[in-house]
Amino acid sequence: MLNTLKIENVALIDKVVLSFDKGLNVISGETGAGKSIILDALSFVFGGRADRTLIRSGCERMRVEAIFNGLSNSLIKFINEELNISAEDEMFLSRELDINGKNICKINGELVPVASVKKICQKLIDLHGQSEHLAILDNNYQLEIIDLFGKESDKLLFALREKIEQVKYIEADIISLGGSESEKQNLIDLYTYQINEICDAKVTSDEYDKLSDERKEMQQYEKINESLKSCYELNCKNNFSNSTIDNLSDAVKSMQSISNINKHYANILDRLKSMVIEIEDINETILLDIQNNIFDQDRFDYIDGRIDFIKGLFRKYGGNYDAMMKYYNDITKKLDNLINGQERYLQLNAEKEEVLNEISAIQEKLTAIRKKSAKGLIEKLQTELRTLGMPNARVDVEFTKIMEPYSYMGADRVEFMFSSNLGFELKPLNKVVSGGEMSRVVLAYKIVVSDVDDIQTIIFDEIDSGLSGNIASVVGEYMARLSLKKQIIAISHLPQICAMADYNIKVEKYSDAHTTHTKATVLNENNLYEEIARLMGANINERGLEISRDLKQKSNEYKLKIKTT
Repeated sequence: MLNTLKIENVALIDKVVLSFDKGLNVISGETGAGKSIILDALSFVFGGRADRTLIRSGCERMRVEAIFNGLSNSLIKFINEELNISAEDEMFLSRELDINGKNICKINGELVPVASVKKICQKLIDLHGQSEHLAILDNNYQLEIIDLFGKESDKLLFALREKIEQVKYIEADIISLGGSESEKQNLIDLYTYQINEICDAKVTSDEYDKLSDERKEMQQYEKINESLKSCYELNCKNNFSNSTIDNLSDAVKSMQSISNINKHYANILDRLKSMVIEIEDINETILLDIQNNIFDQDRFDYIDGRIDFIKGLFRKYGGNYDAMMKYYNDITKKLDNLINGQERYLQLNAEKEEVLNEISAIQEKLTAIRKKSAKGLIEKLQTELRTLGMPNARVDVEFTKIMEPYSYMGADRVEFMFSSNLGFELKPLNKVVSGGEMSRVVLAYKIVVSDVDDIQTIIFDEIDSGLSGNIASVVGEYMARLSLKKQIIAISHLPQICAMADYNIKVEKYSDAHTTHTKATVLNENNLYEEIARLMGANINERGLEISRDLKQKSNEYKLKIKTT
């Protein structure tokens, strides 16, 4: 239920904190005092339209906070699983709007989109006054209530879900085999082409790296050639200076003269001779490299094109050689399954057809049960509407079959139809019902489904519109009955409803030297009698207060009676 509502800088309200209790909460006050502002604030925090004109004059932003407690298990599960927000028994909802249009919504301190707030509030409250919050107008909610009211749909809905999951698994297997015949042939053609393309390419595991190295070397042809020649000239005799071999040969001659003195010098001589032999061998190799280092343009063009071709293959089939070959092996197996899996394909399609027939049978049973449940719901609803002063009201549920075999809610779309006047045809509820009628329709509806409806809080904006006398008293009694199972918050001008309340709040407007404010006060016993007298149009004197006390006493007696029966 809604525990606390905090409003800041909304229209005339600078700051108001409202506390609500279980049962029937009634907000009353003079016309223009600011009751409608409270409703605007409720609509705003529950995900309604963000209207910057509601920001209090001279302020930068407005903010509304709502605290709920006693959340149902289904709502806690929805918040935790669907919205991935931690929630237990209490939920803190806040929304802020600044003059630039920046909109911030939070649930339990976590930023969320407005759509998430709306989803939660549709399961938590009925706000009569902003139709987007009125659950009875939502087709999916209407269908859920018919199922809950009948109490026979659960097993069929569970079986339907299982069969839909089963057929989806079968379809996944069919897709793995190629799907339909045309889809299957398309895959056979595709896999065959790809296999042939990879095979015909004849790419080896190290070819790309080898060709890349060879191309890199060919691109450095001139630099390599110059370096080889320079090295060869430095090692061999030339006209400008002694070569490496000349210098080493001179060193050999020098060491030969002392090599017989001791073994140490003899070892140096041997090492110098080895260096001469090594340099001569290097020169022969360099000379051979110089002779063979011939740039082949045709070879370079081939390497360049082959590298680009291999890179293209790699891009298509995984990015590198190993990934390409893995893909090749995978599609080879798939192609084999496609060509040789005809028997399995026929078997799966037969299974799918069988499950689809089972789904259709479940849907038909579900529709029959729903129509039976809807009939009982309609009968009870019309009985309540007659008691609420609508003797000619007619209600029906129109069923439309949807052509979606995989809907977890079955094949039905429902529309609540309504007519309040004799001789007028039934039309969709949200198209024909007036404000005063809608209040009574919702009230009657909530009484009928109060045992199965999971919505915890119902908010009525001036349900007394167009009501007076005996019907006003009946409406007050209905609200008292409903408040035994739901939290009711009603903005009202009816003394009968005000007297029936468990918790009364009065909204008043006042001015100081600078501006106008709105305040909300919880009424004590004496203040309450005065407010009831005001609403009755009686003078605030002993006689008026006596009439008020009498009406309150009768209301208390009625509430005690329904609590004990």
